[in-house]
Amino acid sequence: MKRTKNNMMRVLFALPFMATLFFSCKYDVVDLKPKPAASFTATPLAGVPNKYVLTSTSQNSFRYDWDKAGTGYVQGKEVDTVYFPYMGNYTVKLFVYGQSGVDSASKVITVAANDPAACVGTQLGFITSCTQKKWKLDPTATAYKVGPGPNDGSWWSSGAGDVTGRSCEFNDEYTFVFSAARTFNYDNKGDFFGDGYLGDNTGTCQPSSNYTAVQAPWGTGSFTYVFTANAGVNGLGQLKVIGLGAHIGLQKVRNGSEVITGPATEITYDVLAATHDVPGNYDVLTLGVAIGAPGWWTFRLRSF
Repeated sequence: MKRTKNNMMRVLFALPFMATLFFSCKYDVVDLKPKPAASFTATPLAGVPNKYVLTSTSQNSFRYDWDKAGTGYVQGKEVDTVYFPYMGNYTVKLFVYGQSGVDSASKVITVAANDPAACVGTQLGFITSCTQKKWKLDPTATAYKVGPGPNDGSWWSSGAGDVTGRSCEFNDEYTFVFSAARTFNYDNKGDFFGDGYLGDNTGTCQPSSNYTAVQAPWGTGSFTYVFTANAGVNGLGQLKVIGLGAHIGLQKVRNGSEVITGPATEITYDVLAATHDVPGNYDVLTLGVAIGAPGWWTFRLRSF
């Protein structure tokens, strides 16, 4: 009983102290601000084609994250710029953060024309004319050849007679479009040249319907391309065509080998030369592919 009495006395003495602590605590009450409201303007930058100033007009926000239509992300900036070299419609998004939540806004920017400064005077501009440009095999001797090095035809070269004898190769059209989609259109005009690696030793032009199911992607189609400046053996750039069956010149030529199974999904060509024929008023583009060590195929194209 004595022990119980002592315990009760301790509790009685502690109660006033606990009460003092409880009533001495202070709580700050802060009113939450309104939910953030995202908004912004996109204004063309004066004197600079295809560049826009993005300005946030958001309310009740302290952080601003921009999604610049696939051209990059910027965080923590209330004002930023965005550049679209190609014509088209681009959706810019702004995400804002405030004390009471998150909000977002988007705006479609319509770019009326390609920026000529992004293309003029460049190798890409030479290939695409900053709009689109059509190429064919140059209808002269040695338009395509193979040898131990680039632009070397010591193993084999097409002759003047092949322009007509292989007309179904010389009529093929390769069109490169200067656009955000980087479209590469190939038109084989409905025929191809029968050769041994295609399972046809007739050496004559054949309708595209004679392609096997595996070979069919070598026919007319729409693909994409990527141009890498200052690359390749001559430092003039590299042109990569992308998509099953995409190619320039002979179907069998690919990086590191010649085809034995079917179409490749991409092929990279080194730009060996890019010149303008003044008397003929057309451009000449020479491309090369290393098929082995050694071994190069070279294709000379002419603009039309």
